[in-house]
Amino acid sequence: MSAQRCPDRVTDPPPPAAPARPGRVTGVDVARGLALFGMMAVHVWDAIEDGAPTTSTVLAGGRSAATFAVVAGVSIAFLSGGRHRLQGRARTAAAVGIAVRALAIGLIGLLLGSIGTGIEVILPAYAVLFLLAIPLLGLSPAVLGLLAAALAAVGPVLLVTTVDSDLPHLHATNPTLVSLGTEPLGLLGALFLTGPYPVVVYLAYVCAGLAVGRLDLTSRRVAAWLLGGGVVLAVGAKTVSDVLLYPLGGLDRLTATTGEEATALLWEPEQDSSWWYLALSGPHAHTTLDVMHATGSALAVLGAALLLTRVHAVDRLLRPLQAAGAMTLTLYSAHILVIAVGVFDDSEVAQYLFLLVGSLVFASLWRRRRAQGPLEALVGRAAGRARRAVLGKPASPAGAVHRG
Repeated sequence: MSAQRCPDRVTDPPPPAAPARPGRVTGVDVARGLALFGMMAVHVWDAIEDGAPTTSTVLAGGRSAATFAVVAGVSIAFLSGGRHRLQGRARTAAAVGIAVRALAIGLIGLLLGSIGTGIEVILPAYAVLFLLAIPLLGLSPAVLGLLAAALAAVGPVLLVTTVDSDLPHLHATNPTLVSLGTEPLGLLGALFLTGPYPVVVYLAYVCAGLAVGRLDLTSRRVAAWLLGGGVVLAVGAKTVSDVLLYPLGGLDRLTATTGEEATALLWEPEQDSSWWYLALSGPHAHTTLDVMHATGSALAVLGAALLLTRVHAVDRLLRPLQAAGAMTLTLYSAHILVIAVGVFDDSEVAQYLFLLVGSLVFASLWRRRRAQGPLEALVGRAAGRARRAVLGKPASPAGAVHRG
């Protein structure tokens, strides 16, 4: 999806013109593609084997989902004007289009959740995050950054204080269309607090990405700041966590109170009510330090991708990854189905290679003829119609492609 550019202010009468659509920021596609393949790896391999974290956990655990959410925020920024925030009816049209996207993504997520693979599907939470981002479209990057920091501080505290409460829980791994009707409160509880991707925490990632998407991502200086600042944030958060866990004794206290082994606490933590739990920074710990570390990692990946794609030879080499990153909804959904069918389920290496190579080849071939992936085209078409209905503009000529 590409950044839209338009004047800062648009009056209602006459109907505003649609914002111009420049070319894709391919570095964002690369970052999104890396997040996709990281999530695939986490789904293929267990978090811990033989008492030690697997390579997929060390490299991608928690970070890939966080990067997925941060880049979602960047995409939402692109859909609502990029560096130039939309105003008036144009912003309303963008908001309606984003809402339609959210509903479509949520429906796909609920359908995937019905398959029963045991994989925790991120798409329902993703849909809620899109909806919650709509009131934030008019905020400046500075305000969005402050909001991300506030959510990173408050969200984890809410999780710790409510872990032992009687909040409604979903009696399944994933929300489904059935649970939408039979367990609506449990579904809401899972999406916002008790599920694998709690919105009260993940909204911090989206706010950070939305702030980044308001910057000039074609600037080498911005990309360098994202890379350097992301590394500092990620390393700093991990360092603080290590000090709290080891010299100050936090890990010993957690193992004593929870009965969990240190490896499990560090690499596959279960939400706990102990305040020492907030010292963890491991994958999906959903603590402030985890959010800081994962956000920093995501910003560093995005900055590096933006810098690398400025080099023509490297950009060409990364074309397959860019193609995959441009259709993550399709490929994410497809990988859930592949795992559900059990393709190469007797060999994690073979299964992951099948997913990786298959995704790169399919995306590369598809992009030769189509600008969007199959599901992206369906969702984009519905969102585009809703947006044009608000703008009062006629439908585009047959064959026209909208990347917003």
